[in-house]
Amino acid sequence: MSSSTDTAPQVLRTAGAAALARLAEAGWDDLVAATRPADPLRRIAWLEAWLREASGPAEPRAVVVDRGGAVVAAAALECVPRGGVRFVRFLGQGDAWFNVAPPATDTEALRALMVEIAREPGDVLMLDGCPADTATIGALRAAIPGVRLTPHETWRLEIADPPRSVRKRRKEAGRARRRAAERGVEMHVDWTADWAQIAPQLGTLLDHHAVNFPGDGPNLLAGPGVRRRFAEAAIPALGAEGRARLSRVIAGDGRLLAWDLAFVGDGGSAVAYAGAFDRSREDLMMLGWISMLNMVEALSSEGVEVVDFGPGPAPYKDLISRSVPLVRATAPLSMKGRAALAAHRLAGTVRSLRERRGAADVEAAA
Repeated sequence: MSSSTDTAPQVLRTAGAAALARLAEAGWDDLVAATRPADPLRRIAWLEAWLREASGPAEPRAVVVDRGGAVVAAAALECVPRGGVRFVRFLGQGDAWFNVAPPATDTEALRALMVEIAREPGDVLMLDGCPADTATIGALRAAIPGVRLTPHETWRLEIADPPRSVRKRRKEAGRARRRAAERGVEMHVDWTADWAQIAPQLGTLLDHHAVNFPGDGPNLLAGPGVRRRFAEAAIPALGAEGRARLSRVIAGDGRLLAWDLAFVGDGGSAVAYAGAFDRSREDLMMLGWISMLNMVEALSSEGVEVVDFGPGPAPYKDLISRSVPLVRATAPLSMKGRAALAAHRLAGTVRSLRERRGAADVEAAA
């Protein structure tokens, strides 16, 4: 990130229903598009769906930094009340997100933005997904004295330089398709960037995900209620912009075996948003990989260079992508926030001590 010595910045703040309109007016989508990698889930259309369907009591906020008549940085934020404590965080941070960091054109703009974010009314500042690069960490520490930075990670595939395991998975996927054919099982792999073809399948895709990936709790993509309504609103919002891409594996009888849905960003980037495979087909191997590798190859043919698989653990991520370090920035914004963070850390210490004592008791009993 470059630096600049232009005139002192001007700051515009907006809270409430007009926040996204302010960001749109300031050219938020263009700022996001210039970020690398550009996350399409930070675009206004997606954030509008989040606010409308899934934000609950969150208050949207916008911070815009203008320098010399040009917008050089901006942040889409939300203030979320929890147990009487107001948390200030990136808007939509509770959703699936990929590169959630606020856009800034240079280092000075980033520092100015972080200073202004730290001045937002609230009790606790909690910013997930901040890049762990020198410029961002320096801006966080300079803007927020005493900020606590906790290591996290996300997963990204550089298509020109994939992990060695990708080649192995390609070979295994090829063998799986040949073995299925030898047993007389037809499998067709296809790909489309045409939203008119994807849109009628959305309900089927979400149902397929809910059935095959129920998880330990509610399905976070397609479970009934808020999550389902949000997916049904947000995915078409980006589909209407021509950003949706769908990879499918279809059986000879037309049954859906596996799929992957991606969204294309700007500047040669894309995000692997969701996918699923039929877990009941124990006779067919590598279904998820066949679809995923088809997605990567098709995206590459469109000029995509980076595919973001997002944060969080998953058994496939370290096989198809590489870890990219992130940090969570946490800091008190008020005396109430300071007390809340102190209580949280004390509870964590007590829990850790109990776990250690329990482990020691088990070892002694053995």
